[in-house]
Amino acid sequence: MDPFFAPSIDSNIAQIDLHGIAVISQAIEKLESEMYRLSMSGASYCEVIHGIGSGKLEKAVHGTLKGHPLVRDFQSCVGRTLVLF
Repeated sequence: MDPFFAPSIDSNIAQIDLHGIAVISQAIEKLESEMYRLSMSGASYCEVIHGIGSGKLEKAVHGTLKGHPLVRDFQSCVGRTLVLF
């Protein structure tokens, strides 16, 4: 079974909304602190909203998620990324 199926249809999925944060380092700080908070609260997955824009934020988010100790896997969607803890 696709591990991303449940998160993709969960209407109550926890969201980390980064779009609108102009400074990438600030967005990544928020991403990391929110992922830690969610994983410690027992969440199995979340949705990171980075928007479409130029793609710089999405690239930075994916770079942070790759090899991150809290992240089992992630999958990009249009303007957002699903993250499994």
